[in-house]
Amino acid sequence: MVNVTIDDIQVSVAPEATIYDAAKAAGIRIPILCHDKKLHPFGGCRMCLVEVEQMKGRLIPACTTPVSEGMLVRTATDEIIKARKLVLELLLLKHPLDCPVCDAAGDCDLQNLTYEYKVEKNTFTDEKFRWDIDYENPLIERDQNRCIHCGKCSRICDEIVSFGAYSFINRGIEAKIGTPFDDKLDCEYCGSCISVCPVGALIAKPFKFKARWWALKKVNSVCSYCSTGCQLTLGVKDDKVLTTIYNEDQGFHNGQLCGRGRFGYQFINSDKRLKTPLIRKNGSLVPATWDEALELVTSKLKEQKSVNSASIAALVTPRLTNEELLLAGKLFKTALGTDSIDHSAGYAHSALTKGMKESFGITASPSVIADIKKTDLLLVVKSDAYETHPVIGFEINLGVKRQGVDLRIISDKFGKLTKLPDAKTMIHRPGSEIVLVNALAKVLVEEGLADTSANGFDQLKTALAAISLAEAAVTTGVSVESISALARDYAKAEKALILMPTGLAYPGHNAELAYAISNLAILTGKFGKEGCGVLVLGEKNNSQGAADLAIHPTTGGMDAAAIIGGCISGSVKVLYVAGENPVVSYPDRVKVTKALDAVPFMVVQDMFLTETAAMADVVLPVKSFAEKCGTFTSAGRAVQRITKAIKAVGQSRSDREIFSALIVNVSGNTVSADAAELLKEIASTVSGYEGLSFDKLGDEGCVYPVTLSPKLIAVTGINTAPEDGKFALVIGSSLYHCGTMSRFGEGPMLVCPEQYIELGRKDAAKLGVVDGDSVKVKSASGELTLKLKVALRMPEGLAFAPYHFDKNSINSIVTGSPVTYVTVSK
Repeated sequence: MVNVTIDDIQVSVAPEATIYDAAKAAGIRIPILCHDKKLHPFGGCRMCLVEVEQMKGRLIPACTTPVSEGMLVRTATDEIIKARKLVLELLLLKHPLDCPVCDAAGDCDLQNLTYEYKVEKNTFTDEKFRWDIDYENPLIERDQNRCIHCGKCSRICDEIVSFGAYSFINRGIEAKIGTPFDDKLDCEYCGSCISVCPVGALIAKPFKFKARWWALKKVNSVCSYCSTGCQLTLGVKDDKVLTTIYNEDQGFHNGQLCGRGRFGYQFINSDKRLKTPLIRKNGSLVPATWDEALELVTSKLKEQKSVNSASIAALVTPRLTNEELLLAGKLFKTALGTDSIDHSAGYAHSALTKGMKESFGITASPSVIADIKKTDLLLVVKSDAYETHPVIGFEINLGVKRQGVDLRIISDKFGKLTKLPDAKTMIHRPGSEIVLVNALAKVLVEEGLADTSANGFDQLKTALAAISLAEAAVTTGVSVESISALARDYAKAEKALILMPTGLAYPGHNAELAYAISNLAILTGKFGKEGCGVLVLGEKNNSQGAADLAIHPTTGGMDAAAIIGGCISGSVKVLYVAGENPVVSYPDRVKVTKALDAVPFMVVQDMFLTETAAMADVVLPVKSFAEKCGTFTSAGRAVQRITKAIKAVGQSRSDREIFSALIVNVSGNTVSADAAELLKEIASTVSGYEGLSFDKLGDEGCVYPVTLSPKLIAVTGINTAPEDGKFALVIGSSLYHCGTMSRFGEGPMLVCPEQYIELGRKDAAKLGVVDGDSVKVKSASGELTLKLKVALRMPEGLAFAPYHFDKNSINSIVTGSPVTYVTVSK
């Protein structure tokens, strides 16, 4: 530690700390405009000037100057104050004084510092800039006239987002922050630049003229999209969520959000929200009272329970809180006596509930998100990990760029991650992941790089003996030399971590693939320690909680696929759907629609009249995450608290309140609907959650511990032979969407509003089509006409499509196989 004295206060800080860091540790505020703790020090604004006695009183920037032993620092002498006022005058020289109409007013660092330092007049005079304002970006308005050249937008886009949409251009008085060819801003739309902009040069268009910053109530919560578990602050006024507010001290991600988290909040106050219960009468859904709706649902559940509990089934979304999932289990498994409850089509959670369970003895990942930047070698299975979990992608960016993480990717296509410095990408034939991973395991075993004492080693060795590396190379399209080199590099790395996204769009990322990648970690002893192991990324915000609370069959009940089949066969008489939208999100839409049309009685509780809800007999309106309290558990096992920010929309109730009422109605047993009490029950019954309470979680949350019981499990890869003359279609996630809920957010739909299919340039040229054309896509189960997107990342013969949309839904022509072979034509 280094001892420093700042304004007569002594403080000890790390040797790599700057004067600014030391002052902050001592509770002394130094003004800044260009500094952000996530970014490399820049020293451009000179607002943080201080005096160091050992430097003969010379004014130096605190944000870029490292501390040294015995340093004596002054932060607020008359000379410093004078210098800071001069800096502000120079910044205001060209800055427009349009505060009355600037959306940043009240949250503008320049405005606040001008007031603080009493800059009432300017010694200098000059004409203001007259740069054209960029209004064309759907989410970000860019006004260079307000820019103070702090460079934070350029730096965050380069250092963390790794896109590079901005850069300084021109020189001298004509210098400005520009875009490639000084054109309109065309980027990933994550909004990171807005979050760090200290003035109103970059503003969020969805929030423009909605409210003044000082009128907003700030409510801390957790994002309800993917399983990264990003903490966020909601800006609330008049019981409406109007924006998200940046806080660099929030969460492991330091307030960094992706486009969904930053711009996808509008679903909370959407005009499309359900406000009253609906009951089907004479073929149409009509408004009803809660008493009427719950009475009908109760009577149907009790009636069917008395006949055959096994004929009742449920599909429950992992977007619910842990407390609501606990009550869902109580309602169906205990009160109604059915084990036929599932989520995410069954396969999307199997990597956790079956794969990790059998490989490590837990229904969770043995690793945490913090391991990404602490590892030496990071093996990412599928480049889509950036699209499915963008903030995890930011962590990977930082790990590679700042920590020197050796990034390896095995994927069927290139992607954002493959562009990172020194990243090595191994492109394999679609659907051959298990064959490739098994080949890696075979190299480890044959070359003596494996722990022969590992549980299940002999059985795995026997299974791997049947594998030919030469045949695996043919199947995967990856050379034997490349396979062997990756296996050796993985084995020799002191720390190695494997990361795998899962979800409804990735049927091949299931328990079998989880077994295979877990084998690599167990064979080399790379688990149970920092920077090592396997990190499975669940699709939804509480996918991990749903696995922990066992929202899947555990005693022989039907899984999601069997439930859909049971609706068609008649064995399922009552189907209860809580938050899932299988009509759009499950594969084989024709079959799913037939099933839901056939089931005698269906209840749907949701925020919106989704395609599934429109087929229901009873629809119950539910609250969003902003209207209730509870907890979510992230992919990294972080249990975090959400806080009620606004009143309920219309007559909507929380899933917790609905399940609680139904349990009482069906069983006659009283059950608490209080979230705090339910968390206490979880803490007393669920492994890892022991001792948790709202008070203990606080704003930061807690990462629950796990005890590992590693076991090697042999798994056989399926050889999906290509079909001549056809494209291998794989589905996945769009960067701007998560599931189907993001369709109700204004931001995601402004950027990515419709279904499309993606092909590589060579394939598009062969077909004689260009970006934006319409093409016919035909599979064995159907045909669609889709908009074409031409991309550099796509290998020849591969097609990609996201699965989030209703119109021209890609799930209309795929049936749940990892690869679907299709023809594409004009």
